[in-house]
Amino acid sequence: MNRFYVLVGSNINPHENVNKGLDLIKKNNEIVLEAVSSEYISKAVGMDGNDFLNLALRCTTELSFKDSLKLLKDIETSCGRERDPNNKFTPRTLDLDIIIWNDFEGVIDGYELPDPDINKYEFIQIPLAEIMN
Repeated sequence: MNRFYVLVGSNINPHENVNKGLDLIKKNNEIVLEAVSSEYISKAVGMDGNDFLNLALRCTTELSFKDSLKLLKDIETSCGRERDPNNKFTPRTLDLDIIIWNDFEGVIDGYELPDPDINKYEFIQIPLAEIMN
């Protein structure tokens, strides 16, 4: 069983999109949602745009990292997420980022884990601390 943590963010219709994303996670049979942090509002970092609604999730799954990531990215897409390959700092309907995967430290499928941004931003640290155990 894999335990992982996800940072959720949105600054386009944030309450609607975050709730839709959480509903889709809950309805799938592959990821078990164990805990959801409180919601936090933060300023957009690195871009112009509305404030972000952020929260963190603690999840378990039998899926691999790659398959878990794909499922989350599919949920983002179903919530209207559009990606600009030339600019990662754009407003978004929903962002679901795996920030911790088990006790893994290093690079897996091109992602550095734990996510180095954990040490930089309170909008990650505060909701994550709320649900870590």
